[in-house]
Amino acid sequence: MIINLINRYKHLNWTFLDQGMVSGVNFLTGFLLARFLGIEEFGIFTLLWLIVLFANTFQFAMISAPMMSIGPKTSEHQKSAFYNASLIQQLIFSVVTFIFLYVCVHVAQLLQPDWNIQHLAFPLAAAGFFFQNQDFIRRYFFCKQKHKNAFINDSISYLGQIIILLLLFFTDGLNVVDVYWVISATSAVAFFFGLTKFNVHRISFSYFCEHITRNVKFSKWLTASGILQWTSGNFVLLTAGAMLGSSSVGVLKAAQNIIGVTHILFQAMENFVPINASHHFVKKGTDGLFHYLKKVMLSGGLIVAIICIFVSLFSEELMLVVYGSQYQQFSFVLNWYAAIYLLIFICLPLRTGLVTLEMTRFIFFSYLAKSLFSVAFSSLLINYWGIEGALLCMLVGQLIMLLSLLIYIRKHINTIKKEL
Repeated sequence: MIINLINRYKHLNWTFLDQGMVSGVNFLTGFLLARFLGIEEFGIFTLLWLIVLFANTFQFAMISAPMMSIGPKTSEHQKSAFYNASLIQQLIFSVVTFIFLYVCVHVAQLLQPDWNIQHLAFPLAAAGFFFQNQDFIRRYFFCKQKHKNAFINDSISYLGQIIILLLLFFTDGLNVVDVYWVISATSAVAFFFGLTKFNVHRISFSYFCEHITRNVKFSKWLTASGILQWTSGNFVLLTAGAMLGSSSVGVLKAAQNIIGVTHILFQAMENFVPINASHHFVKKGTDGLFHYLKKVMLSGGLIVAIICIFVSLFSEELMLVVYGSQYQQFSFVLNWYAAIYLLIFICLPLRTGLVTLEMTRFIFFSYLAKSLFSVAFSSLLINYWGIEGALLCMLVGQLIMLLSLLIYIRKHINTIKKEL
């Protein structure tokens, strides 16, 4: 019976094992960088990596999200062509990303000459290029239900990354340039390994154009939402960095790394919940879809709540043990993040439902409300309360988004069922 149970849910076992490994490595990487680069240099690394995350916002909305939602619904004889078209679109986009990152670093150097970051332009661009392509290939494996391949691919990238970083730390020491090159190298090896498992074949130009057209129709609201998501979340960090210095960004990111243990669940859900939601919708309609998402919210919400309560209760001890005494005075940041992350989780299944129904414009409106608040009040709140003002802005913004999603779904649920 136990063996049958393991086999029945082996896709979830591989998914959570994969995400546990990825999140664990991300935590260790964040720990190494925060502790041994120093608050100031770690803040510079974080601010520049935000540019990569900004580019990835477009990549996910325009390529990965359509692949994960439309791919499982595509007929069997068209699946191969669909995924090949997605790969071509990804490669084109990653070249644009490389150029964008390279230019952004030089522009930032012109605006902030004291940062002295021009030597980081090429390493950052290379890291963003391969990091993005590796993320695409791992999501492809999840779409194809090849969860073991996804785990192997991520192991090459993430375990390789932490091993090399540790070797560098114990030999020559760490600096930001080395970190970017390590991310670039391990992501590149994983991406090329993934291509050997990808069923590559030629597709017609007309089909590729049709693929782009459908993706644009699907992702136009997601892309706008992604921009607002990045703006509403990271705009507060950028404002804090501008007003309080890069060290404040280092503190916020260091604390976020600890609560980031919840990313094991978040990212694992992003790898299988949209796919399963599509399957439930195809088989059982909207009732089956919302029943599935309700189960996801209740079961996942309990796990996240337990983690957040634990982190909040032992915030001082965690900051001291993980980062040392220089960070202990900022333990209050963990209490704020515990509440913020609980709200973030609740929004996840709500967004998934709207994506599955291809009604993404309402996600855009919720992000718009959140972004307007962040842009309007972040400077004021940070000016009055410093880091706590930045955290208050994040918390209220996330609450605004949650309420916007709930109000829309409650108001339009019957209309959605009738239309479908």
